[in-house]
Amino acid sequence: MLKVLIVEDSIEVQRRLVDMLSSAHKVQVVGCATTAMQALALARQWCPDVVVLDVSLRDGDRGYTVLRSLTHLCPNCEVVMLSNFTWSSMRDGFLKAGACAYFDKAFEFSKARDWILERAIGRNAN
Repeated sequence: MLKVLIVEDSIEVQRRLVDMLSSAHKVQVVGCATTAMQALALARQWCPDVVVLDVSLRDGDRGYTVLRSLTHLCPNCEVVMLSNFTWSSMRDGFLKAGACAYFDKAFEFSKARDWILERAIGRNAN
């Protein structure tokens, strides 16, 4: 079972992700967070396989704090960034900081879902 944590300050985006992922075979959404503090508490509790991380959180964090902390809390966790910021410098910065993928919420939402589902399929094949 692939454990997924969603860190997103938009409740609507959270719902969309939960709906898309919950119906997938061998994917379990273990929680949703809107702030960095909530995200890290849930990561400690669940040690997810994948974290979907919004670039800009409600508490003013750009996601870097969560990303850096996840590398220590859950070293085997893969982080996929989800953002409305499409600047290549933003994308490159998060990828260099340790994110595995970066998707635009407006145009690549289904790609983010597919990226996660590929991990679930790959895990189930082993």
